[in-house]
Amino acid sequence: MAALIVLVACTSSTSTRSPAAVPIGPAPPAALPGGTAPGATNDPSAASCGNPTASLRPKSGPPRAADYTTDGSLARILSQGYLTVGIDQSTYPFSYADVTDHNRLKGFDIDLVREIAADLFGDSDPNRLRFRVVPNNIREQAVAGGQVDIVAKSVTVNCRRRTMVDFSSIYYESGQRVLVLRDSPAAAGDHSKGLIGLPSGTRVCTVAGTTAADAVRATKSLTPVTGDTWADCLIHIQQGQADGAVGDDTIMVGLQAQDRFVELVGPKLTREPYGLEIAKNNPDLVRFVNASLERIRRDGTWLRLYNDYVSRFIPGTEAATAPEAVYQD
Repeated sequence: MAALIVLVACTSSTSTRSPAAVPIGPAPPAALPGGTAPGATNDPSAASCGNPTASLRPKSGPPRAADYTTDGSLARILSQGYLTVGIDQSTYPFSYADVTDHNRLKGFDIDLVREIAADLFGDSDPNRLRFRVVPNNIREQAVAGGQVDIVAKSVTVNCRRRTMVDFSSIYYESGQRVLVLRDSPAAAGDHSKGLIGLPSGTRVCTVAGTTAADAVRATKSLTPVTGDTWADCLIHIQQGQADGAVGDDTIMVGLQAQDRFVELVGPKLTREPYGLEIAKNNPDLVRFVNASLERIRRDGTWLRLYNDYVSRFIPGTEAATAPEAVYQD
């Protein structure tokens, strides 16, 4: 079978319109602030964080950097002249390098942070952004350790991750779905039951460090397969090393769009609210990003990004409204 992976090929360089996305390699599992190890799943404080989607309230009015001068986080970024963002390059249609357009970085997440950078610096100069490719299993460590200012990788906000980093307000709501090889035993399962409806021994691919990987490991009847990226999962299916994949519908529809031999089955299994990851003790940056997200929701920018990148893959109007922000203060 042949897939159209040309759209999501990972590269180390982009056109002059998109500064190069430099990979951040694996790092040793040093403790993060608060003594939490990267990827920890059993932190007792994770069960008592309240509403994990509640973020810090921005000031009213348009986003202005001059309004946020408490902790110096914005001053530092303005002084260096650019915002460093941790991304993926193979998550079509949210974050990908388009090899048909000189490897230009595209996607909902990519254009979202371009909007935020334009609000911060007052211009759309592409040099205001530095992109870094961050593996999922160290993304919290990368932002907590200052390697990037923000992580924009369709990250689900939850209590466990909140022990390591802070989050912006929610900018998108997804849900996990199952992708399987057509006319296979996995395709014939009882998909109304979710993962437990797949035949015993079904090889299901996910990416390490994701909520989908946690769900597959917790389903004892399944055989986990791990890809470095979601594009790897499609390759594993094509090469006969996996029977399907599980991940957010925003990611699974991108894989389905690249290969006519796979299909989405069953309903959404979960609710996955996306937020931008920001290091703790940077409330100015969190509040400014939230001010920019408020502008993006209100002036039609969010809907434009949705229509540009997502609507063709997720028909209907269910997800065509930006989620409202929830604030803790």
